[in-house]
Amino acid sequence: MKPNSIWLLLLLLLASISGYAQNEVKLKEVVVRPDLRKEVLGTKQKKADYGHGGSKEYPHYQTAFHIPAKGRQGFIDKVGIYIYHKRTALDLFRKANSLQVYLYAVDSTGGPGKPLLPEPITFKPKNNTYWHWIDISKYNLTLPEEGVFAAVSWPNAGRYDSGPYVGMTNECDTCPFYVYRFMTDEPVWIEVDQADQRAKSSEKKEERFNQNLMVRLEVSVK
Repeated sequence: MKPNSIWLLLLLLLASISGYAQNEVKLKEVVVRPDLRKEVLGTKQKKADYGHGGSKEYPHYQTAFHIPAKGRQGFIDKVGIYIYHKRTALDLFRKANSLQVYLYAVDSTGGPGKPLLPEPITFKPKNNTYWHWIDISKYNLTLPEEGVFAAVSWPNAGRYDSGPYVGMTNECDTCPFYVYRFMTDEPVWIEVDQADQRAKSSEKKEERFNQNLMVRLEVSVK
């Protein structure tokens, strides 16, 4: 082979290497998970007993309900919220309000503790869809051993019980639920005693009151 041909081949090789380096694509770091089994934790009820909405008197009001882990270990992929479609004729012409969803760890007292999401998830429910599933897999949340508290709030409530209406059930007669009203600078969760609520309803001959938030978690189980 002639010397000129050798130099030409070397130049072509260097040019191809340089072009490859310039066209190299940098990929974002991702968390690689094995093929894990999906399991749903939370309420077992298929339909709500009634719906519960927000109030402009408490614009940051939240209600939270505990979802136990039941010995499962894995990642929280989705949060499911049941929307109870309570409408009047006027509601057909109104835009749907937004709803905010939170997840909290269980603190040392058994109540809602540290937030697990960097910020609440805001969404508007679609009409005639009851279970709304929100994908949170990008946060790579590990399911805590004690489970989590799921909570909802109504940031744009314009009148009493304005919705969207979140499904509630009497699935658990003894499960405590919590409300958070932001009445002070420090967060204050109030545990509502179900037994006390039932006693008051019985005295007044009213319908028994239970407030079990219809919420589920889709978990990739190890």
